[in-house]
Amino acid sequence: MAPQSRSLPANATPISPAIGGIKRPTDGWWLAVAFRPLFLAAALQAAAAVPLWIWIYTSGIAEVAGLPAMTWHAHEMVFGFLPPIMAGYLLSATPNWSGRLPTAGRPLAMLVGLWLAGRLVPLVAPLPLALVADAAFPLAVSALLLREMRLGRSGQSRHGLMLFPVLAAAALAHRLLGNDPEMAAVMARTGIAVAALLIAAVGGRLVPSLTRNALAGRGAERVPAPYGRFDIFVLLATSVALPAWVLAPDALATGVLLAGAGLLQLARLLRWRGWLLRRGDILALHAGYAWLVAGLLLAALSALPHSGVPADSALHALTAGAIGSMTLAVMSRLATTRGPGGHAGQRLCAVALLLVNAGALLRVAAPLLPEHYLHLVGSGAALWSFAYLLFALAQIRPFRVNFHI
Repeated sequence: MAPQSRSLPANATPISPAIGGIKRPTDGWWLAVAFRPLFLAAALQAAAAVPLWIWIYTSGIAEVAGLPAMTWHAHEMVFGFLPPIMAGYLLSATPNWSGRLPTAGRPLAMLVGLWLAGRLVPLVAPLPLALVADAAFPLAVSALLLREMRLGRSGQSRHGLMLFPVLAAAALAHRLLGNDPEMAAVMARTGIAVAALLIAAVGGRLVPSLTRNALAGRGAERVPAPYGRFDIFVLLATSVALPAWVLAPDALATGVLLAGAGLLQLARLLRWRGWLLRRGDILALHAGYAWLVAGLLLAALSALPHSGVPADSALHALTAGAIGSMTLAVMSRLATTRGPGGHAGQRLCAVALLLVNAGALLRVAAPLLPEHYLHLVGSGAALWSFAYLLFALAQIRPFRVNFHI
């Protein structure tokens, strides 16, 4: 495996402006680029952790890994599932920023090992070791991104340098304060808010860019406008509303801020003219962004007295819906290849994208229909987890690395 200090060879050009990449031989494909093992790890965890949680919930188990069972579930889905997806995306993109080979080989294997340790060590170790295991992965990712920024003379890695220390701090606080339900909920909402802002920031550039290219290729008269002041204003409004939701989700002022941010995000989504698309992979990104809109608006309604909208529905619109579907759409687009057998992988991912949205819909509907709550939660969990299992199966093939975003 090439040393990580090498620059990109002259004939290794990025596949697209959004994600950098180099075509590597099939030898060493598993650790050739960060998204391969990290996306697979997150997908396998999603496929296993949610059914496990349903079993724990219905069995009445009170504590897991030294945390209340509900807190453990939130911890694993926010601080276990999300970071490897973010890291896989950002570390795979570093060739565009630095002009150097991406993190690969032994350093990548060690990074995956740190993530796995964060999932397993807290199950058997005392609290100090559990805290170290929790923080190791996000801090290691921050160190890698800092290295890329310095050596590549690029500021693009600063996004990760801000995100991953926040995730590390929130994960530690969530575990330390896990026996205080209110503080644990604040820390969990912090991680969710970070992910929602990342969707708004990165998705807000990626989705209209891909839509613009697709519509322009069909000769459409109107395509999404380039990123501009309106997008910045929407992000600022969302950046104010989400921290308010983290700290005071039931406050009337928070509801007003969330409603404003949700309506602005809806206007943003409509400006992208997704209904004109004929490509399912890009439509899946629009659907993921629509879940962000739904989550903000449901959270606004849940903050209003006598609205009848449970906070649980809003929470899972942001998690199972926005985070679950958008991350799967991005991962599918990035990881699906066109080599031998690639079309089969694309078909699996297409089915997975339908299932993850259906599962999220059932999970969001469950608190609104309390008489069917357990049935809807169980069905939603089964569909959502099976979607990620299909994605994992689509990746367990020695394909040639090839980027499509």
